[in-house]
Amino acid sequence: MQNVADYKTQDIRNIALVGHGHSGKTTLADLLLFKAGVNSRAGSVDDGSSLLDTDDEEKERKSSITSSVCHLTHHGKRINIVDTPGYPDFLGQVAGALEAVETAAIIVNASAGVEVNTRRTFDMAGEFGLGRIIILNRLGQENIDFDRDLAELQDVFGGQCLPINIPNKVGSGFSSVIKVLEPSGPGVVDPSSFTDELRDCIVEADDELMERYMETLELTPDEFRAGIPKAVAAGTLIPIFCVSGKRDIGVTELLDGMAALCPSPADIPREAADGTAIKADPDGPLVAQVFKTRIDPFVARMNYVRVFSGTLKRDTTVNDVSTGKPVKIGALNELQGNQLTSVPEAIPGDIVAAVKVDGLHTSDSLGELKMKPINFPKPMVGWAVEPKTSSDQQKISGALAKIVEEDQTFLVTREEQTHEMVVHGMSELHLQILMERVQKRDKVNIAHHAPKIPYREACTGDGEGS
Repeated sequence: MQNVADYKTQDIRNIALVGHGHSGKTTLADLLLFKAGVNSRAGSVDDGSSLLDTDDEEKERKSSITSSVCHLTHHGKRINIVDTPGYPDFLGQVAGALEAVETAAIIVNASAGVEVNTRRTFDMAGEFGLGRIIILNRLGQENIDFDRDLAELQDVFGGQCLPINIPNKVGSGFSSVIKVLEPSGPGVVDPSSFTDELRDCIVEADDELMERYMETLELTPDEFRAGIPKAVAAGTLIPIFCVSGKRDIGVTELLDGMAALCPSPADIPREAADGTAIKADPDGPLVAQVFKTRIDPFVARMNYVRVFSGTLKRDTTVNDVSTGKPVKIGALNELQGNQLTSVPEAIPGDIVAAVKVDGLHTSDSLGELKMKPINFPKPMVGWAVEPKTSSDQQKISGALAKIVEEDQTFLVTREEQTHEMVVHGMSELHLQILMERVQKRDKVNIAHHAPKIPYREACTGDGEGS
């Protein structure tokens, strides 16, 4: 695996896997790691061996609850992948992940089409100003209608959604993908039918390329491919990759596409909160932001940091722009799921974990410029909670404070009139899972019920008396 000295910012690709639940995000991430040589076998969500779904709650439910960071190297490119949960209950994890990347890979289950959280995460990525790609997964299942899926994607997300490759067949006959720019055989549809539209979307983002194309109409496939990262960054093209993660078809082509076609940190414009443009320059002023906090029972507190400018070095003191206080950065680590490896520094585009840094919180900015606060969804559901025993009474505040640090969509309030402690989350499922985490991690047993409603009497009219 590469060390920080082995690659430059232009070689980094930061990609968040987002989409609806059970569309195959984590399975695909585990397979990408295996194909890149990170693991000797592909991890599995089903048998609990996934490198990314490591929490007990995730293994029990066979579904992601928090975002996880991993990395791999392919064709000389350092690819950082942030795998995110697929259910709306955990959208806060998605929001943090999108702040740390340049590309959102929207995973779509071909048998289900565009689902609720597919739309929501696609729109969120657009609001963050990110490049987007679509991964049409599970094309090896029966009863797949590729024409229907493609028509739905273009109808919902726009005509700039165009396939980079197409399946040779769908269902049990799916065995390979055909490149649209360089078709090598027949596919489930005619690949040449997309060629002109694909070329037009690519050159639309590059005036020089468009001028050459209009003059000659004879650019090579390599020249078109070289223009795709700029088109993805500008949003004139949203490439569709055809894949079956379970059957390992199209995954190598997807990995090639992530390395060659996704924008680098230098390709997506970034601005500080005051509108100052941020350049991805390792020699520039330090600008970094915490996009996630995790309280690990073994490692203790970890802040996940994305560097946008300058170089963040271990064993240095930097300014927390959000609080105006200095913070001491001790150890820096790159992440492979829940595995940490020490690194000396992080350059623009790097994602690292700072360990045991007091006073550093999610959304805080480090260095010389303040980034915009991350826009997390607002909690929607409330439970009144109380400790079950006197020993739980002594630990409940600290245990809930850890959850508040980890999850920006979780809130704890004390109602003045009813004197109840009320926890707020995205849904009852969200709160249930978080209370289970408190019980398992901090050994605090909590009872809950619907919050009491404080009633207030008020004068509604005039009265007379003698």
